[in-house]
Amino acid sequence: MAKKPLFDIVISTAGRFDLLAKCLDAIYANATQPITITLVDDATKREEKLRNKHLFEYQKDKDVNGNIVEFVTMRNEVQAGFGASYNRGAKSSRAPYLTIMNDDVIINPDYFDKVLEVMKDDTIGVLGARLLFPLNSTQGNRPAGKIQHLGLAMDVRGNVTHPLIGWSAENPKTQISREVFAVTGALFTTRSKLFHTVRGFDPIYGLGYYEDVSYCLNIRQLGFRIYMDANVGGTHYTNATSEKNSNAFGGQLQQNAMTFRAKWANSGLLGYDTWTYG
Repeated sequence: MAKKPLFDIVISTAGRFDLLAKCLDAIYANATQPITITLVDDATKREEKLRNKHLFEYQKDKDVNGNIVEFVTMRNEVQAGFGASYNRGAKSSRAPYLTIMNDDVIINPDYFDKVLEVMKDDTIGVLGARLLFPLNSTQGNRPAGKIQHLGLAMDVRGNVTHPLIGWSAENPKTQISREVFAVTGALFTTRSKLFHTVRGFDPIYGLGYYEDVSYCLNIRQLGFRIYMDANVGGTHYTNATSEKNSNAFGGQLQQNAMTFRAKWANSGLLGYDTWTYG
C-alpha cells in the first residue's frame, strides 16, 4: 500500500536551476516523513530547462528514505509569479500540511520532524522558519551565516520589516520562538485545509511581494496563530531569481505595499511590533 503523505511541498522556480538542485537535494536527503513534491516551472527558458531536465524528474537514487510519495511537475507558459504559481501547485494538496518553498531555500536535516512536533499545537495556522544567509556568502547584502528571517514585523511607519536581519545566529535574541505578525513565503508550512479555505494567495499582488504577509493575516482572521519556531530552520539565498532576471517581479514592491495597506487598513490587525524583538 502506498504511503499517505503528511506533507505536500510546492516549489516554484523561475530559472535558478543551480539553487533548485541544492533545494531538491536537501528534500531528498531529509524526507523523514512521507511527502509529495510539486515543482512549478514559472515560464523558464526552454533551453535552460532542457539542460536541467533531470531536476524535473523523480531521482530515486537520491530518495534515501523512500519517502517521496509523488513527484509532479507543472509549467506556466507565461510568467505567473509567486502567488499564482503556488496556488496552481497547491490546488490538489490533500496532505495535512502544505509547505511553500522557494527554489533558493535549503532546509535543515530535521525540518519535517520539527514541523510535525510544533504543529501538534492546533492553534498554529502558519509555521515559519529561522533562516540564515549561506555560510559561503561573500556579498555584503548576505552576511555569511547571519540571520535572514525570524518572522516579519511592522515598524512604527507601517512598513513590513525583517527584525534582527544580519544579526549573529548565536545571539540569544535570535533563538527565541514566538508568535509573529507574519512569516516569509520563502519557506513556511501551513495546514492544507486553511490554505484552501482562504483560496491560497490573493492574486491582487500580481507577480510578487506581500502575498505571503496577506496570507498570514487571512489565517489570523480565522483565529489561528502565525508562529516562528527558532528550531525549524534552513538557509535562504534571497532574491536569487531577481539577480538572474532584473524584471522578475516587475518592480511591484512599492505598488504592492500600498495595495496591502489599503486592503488591511481597517482590519485591526496592523500594528507596530518591531519593538518586541529588542
